[in-house]
Amino acid sequence: MKNLDEKDKRILEMLIEDSRRPYKDIAELLAEEGIPLSESTVRKRIVKLQEDGVIEKFTIKVCREEERCIYAFITLIPKNQSELKELIRETQLLPQCEEVYFLAGECGILIKVNVPEITELDALIENFRGRSDVKSVERVCVVLKILREIINK
Repeated sequence: MKNLDEKDKRILEMLIEDSRRPYKDIAELLAEEGIPLSESTVRKRIVKLQEDGVIEKFTIKVCREEERCIYAFITLIPKNQSELKELIRETQLLPQCEEVYFLAGECGILIKVNVPEITELDALIENFRGRSDVKSVERVCVVLKILREIINK
């Protein structure tokens, strides 16, 4: 991912939470966090992120039964604790990563991913292995069958 400043990263985090969030709401939330940006500046930054290819599109992806959706859990061990925060942040920005957990002890980060094909899972794992801040990819567990799913209403 290209070098993004903290403001752009925070905007992306908000859009990942809710891609339909209005520019005004993003500006207000940023102001509450001590990052004063106007609504028009937020809009310009989002347009620039789109032009630069950081944001490809705003969409909803629904996995239907007839589609092949592959869920997997990947455990990453960071090289050192000083790079951990940035690794977590960048992992959360990846569209394939649905959930990211920081684990206690020296267990690293647990990531739940959803990809359409096994080749995309392989590419994601190789991407993690090639990162300078990742010591190792400890486990990759592919979900064979969902036994219980909790749906938030």
